[in-house]
Amino acid sequence: MAVRPEDMVEIAKQYIGLETELIPADYPVEYEPIRRWCQMVEDDNPLYLDPAYAKKTKYGGVVCPPMALSIFGAPSPGYFPPPPAATNVLAGIPTTPGSSVVFLGSGWEFYKVVKVGEHLSVKSRLAAFYLKRLRFDPKARWVRVERIYHNDKGEKVAVNSMHHALRRSPEEVKEAGDA
Repeated sequence: MAVRPEDMVEIAKQYIGLETELIPADYPVEYEPIRRWCQMVEDDNPLYLDPAYAKKTKYGGVVCPPMALSIFGAPSPGYFPPPPAATNVLAGIPTTPGSSVVFLGSGWEFYKVVKVGEHLSVKSRLAAFYLKRLRFDPKARWVRVERIYHNDKGEKVAVNSMHHALRRSPEEVKEAGDA
């Protein structure tokens, strides 16, 4: 049975700040994906692309472009059988009608430089959950989830904050009596 949006906010409050387990990525940060990333975004910074140059800098080697961290911080898809799921502290949040998701944006905070050879791990947490009116849905659910990246020393290197709105169709809004 689906839960009303306003009840869902109360339920979600108990999950705000809880984090999933730390999930290690399958592969370390590598030169070739960095090179392809830089080529894609037309970034010719030698700190990312030239090992000889990067070795002479205070970093002592090639570093990962900050915005490229997301390609190194997750298990690879395509496993068979799939790896066991991490404890998902967010799984207890019930669903409400409506499956339209609107991506509202993403922000990053960077704390440490990540170098080639480091192995990242990521965990997620629910940072915010509230109702806010959208044109089609007066009780759309707005959600902010954070992905927290750690290096192989366990140090936090970055946080990616993603904001989404989940809305119901006009028919679902009318059926719920919220029109």
